[in-house]
Amino acid sequence: MTGRILITGAKGFIGQYCLEAFAKAGWETIACLRLSADLPYATDILECDLLDHVQTERVVSNSGATHLLHLAWHSDGPTKWTSATNMDWVDASLNLARAFAAQNGKHFLFAGSCAEYDWAQSPFHAETTPVRPATPYGEAKAKTGAALAALQSTLDLKVAHARLFFCYGHGEPKGRLLPDLIDHIQSGTPFDCSDGLQRRDYLYAADIAEACLTIASAAASGVINIGSGTAVPVRDLVQAAADLLGRPDIPQYGAIPQRDGDPEEIEADISGLSALGFTPRFDLVSGVRDTIARREGAG
Repeated sequence: MTGRILITGAKGFIGQYCLEAFAKAGWETIACLRLSADLPYATDILECDLLDHVQTERVVSNSGATHLLHLAWHSDGPTKWTSATNMDWVDASLNLARAFAAQNGKHFLFAGSCAEYDWAQSPFHAETTPVRPATPYGEAKAKTGAALAALQSTLDLKVAHARLFFCYGHGEPKGRLLPDLIDHIQSGTPFDCSDGLQRRDYLYAADIAEACLTIASAAASGVINIGSGTAVPVRDLVQAAADLLGRPDIPQYGAIPQRDGDPEEIEADISGLSALGFTPRFDLVSGVRDTIARREGAG
């Protein structure tokens, strides 16, 4: 199944991978962003401040989209988890869904987060793990997903609530683990990090995009975890990059302590995603290798 998909946050890290995946699968791709930009895989580009409800309604009405992938959110790294702006995005997202339904949209895919779950109960099951967010970011994502689920029958709209786990890839903003590590490797300076023994469920951004494509193509609904299904030590990601770039000595494990209260393991149960036929194409090493290749190609 293909269609015409409106992708909010299309200029973002994950958004650009999603534009590529949908375009290569034969979809018409409409990039929705605050300020216009050159996006090679976009069929059309629409400027919109999604926090402006009137502007949103106008742009969505003009889009002609059959499907919508909602990735846009408050993205300021230092304040992402705690900003009061997270709650503004709850209202913005519901307004977006109403506007989309009003122009006869069929499928709405909302990008939630593993931060919605109670992090003490890994592995996380979409149907049974308690929703108990510890941050305003997780709380806002959970409220949005619950409200969309409650509205879908009224709006005659299928809604998928995809809870994304840990991702990496080309285009990650500075301040995140992998791009900061690569910067240190390229400058030849030591990279201080924790012991890296905490386990996380990582999925390469290209596979996240393919998972979104799988969900949209199937017009699936409900809560669906997007992850690899296997938690690995964080140091595996760090060492993969260091080894591939020929500087295995750069990471300084144990130079800083783990954060207080940091869970030992965060792992997704991906049975819902697997049932749709999704299988990741990249393992950790091949995903990091592709990240490095894309970064070098963009440089």
